[in-house]
Amino acid sequence: MQRRNFFKACAGLSIAAVDITANKAAAATKPKKPEKMRPQVGDYLVHDDVDEGIKPILVSELVLGDEQIMAFPQDSTSKVVRNGSRFNKVMVMKLDPKEMTEKTLANSVDGVVAYSAICTHQGCDVNSYLKDSKEFFCFCHMSRFDPHDVGEVTNGPAQRKLAMLPLEQVGDQLIVRKPFTQKPGPK
Repeated sequence: MQRRNFFKACAGLSIAAVDITANKAAAATKPKKPEKMRPQVGDYLVHDDVDEGIKPILVSELVLGDEQIMAFPQDSTSKVVRNGSRFNKVMVMKLDPKEMTEKTLANSVDGVVAYSAICTHQGCDVNSYLKDSKEFFCFCHMSRFDPHDVGEVTNGPAQRKLAMLPLEQVGDQLIVRKPFTQKPGPK
């Protein structure tokens, strides 16, 4: 290769590298699609089966001790359901407030709690509730979490508690009061 052609090739690679870097920077500043954004303050919680129509989760429908209901947040203004990321799926259930820790009570409303449905071990779905031990259960690797104690791990291999979603109640509907208490899923 001649020296001139070598320098032309290097200049071309430099320009391509600058272009790639500029595209990555533009993508990083590009706003997320609303359906992929994490739950936002003021979002409503709706049933996860949105194909059958969007139905809000009502506090009056929750029964103490029943299994958790799977939900997604819904933007209260645009009505977009934030189901574009599985990390937005939450479990909602009603617990006995007398059995809850102070931290759990502070993030609940009338005994109703909401937790990320993504296991902190390897990201499997936490979709079971063990009534006898009153724990959430991940079938992938048998991790268990205590919904009465801010989602603390009661049996590993998970090492981190579940992310809790602080709630408030407006009328009969559940509203997101604050973002998740930590990043949902594994680190």
